[in-house]
This record gives sequence, structure tokens and C-alpha cells, in this order.
Amino acid sequence: MGALSTALERLEAVSVSGVSSIPLAETPGALARVALPALIVVPELSGESPGLEPNPFAPGTGYLVVQVAHVLLLAPLTGGAGTGAALSALATALDAYLAALAADPTLGGVLMAPLRVRLRAGVVRYGGVDYHGAVFTHIWTLQVGE
Repeated sequence: MGALSTALERLEAVSVSGVSSIPLAETPGALARVALPALIVVPELSGESPGLEPNPFAPGTGYLVVQVAHVLLLAPLTGGAGTGAALSALATALDAYLAALAADPTLGGVLMAPLRVRLRAGVVRYGGVDYHGAVFTHIWTLQVGE
């Protein structure tokens, strides 16, 4: 398995108490309410998280820098808790997520350097639904080749 596949698997395994982590291969187009709150790896979110584009590299001699979005969906904006309750729960989940990343910033040594992450909290659109949530845009440096 290559470094990118391994890093994605390890990101999927990041554990946050009370939050379901949905593996990339099982990512649904829309979420059932019972699956919330949930973390979903979204390699190509575009805009703020351009994903795997463009990243020129020379196999065997260099590295690859990728951006991968890890989306936290807490609750739908409509029919859920009020904004104050949702933001309080979101802050707790954000703290737990960031603590989990701080405990393993190289994802078990697969990254060449500790990951960097940008955070945007607020309204996150996924599967045609607006959620209280957050987008963590990970910036990874991976070794290319052996």
C-alpha cells in the first residue's frame, strides 16, 4: 500500500468520542440522522480544499503535497438543536478532534512532516443538506517512491 492510501486509512481511524468515523470506501451521498455526528474523509472538496490537484512530483526523488478535507457533520441546520446548543457541541467536538491529531501528527509516521490543518467551522453543505459542522483541510507531505 502506498503512502497516500495509508495516510487516508489512518485519518479514517482518528477517534473522537461520540463521533462516527465513516470510511472513505463507505462514504454515503447523504447521511441518515442516526449516523450523526460523523467524520467523513473527502479527498476532493474543491474551493478551500482543492484535494489532489495539481501536485507535480518526480517519482523516487521527491515528495507529494496533498490537501485532504476531513468533514465533521454535527447536526442539520433545520430540525436540530438551536444554534447555541449546536455551537457548544461543535466546540467540544473540535477540541477532541484537534487533541486526537496532536497525539499523532504524522499519522503513525506515514507523513514526512507533521500535518498542518486549517479549520473552518460553521455551515457545511454535504449531500444537499446544510449542517452545523466543520471542515478540517489537512495539508500532508508524503514521500514519493522508495
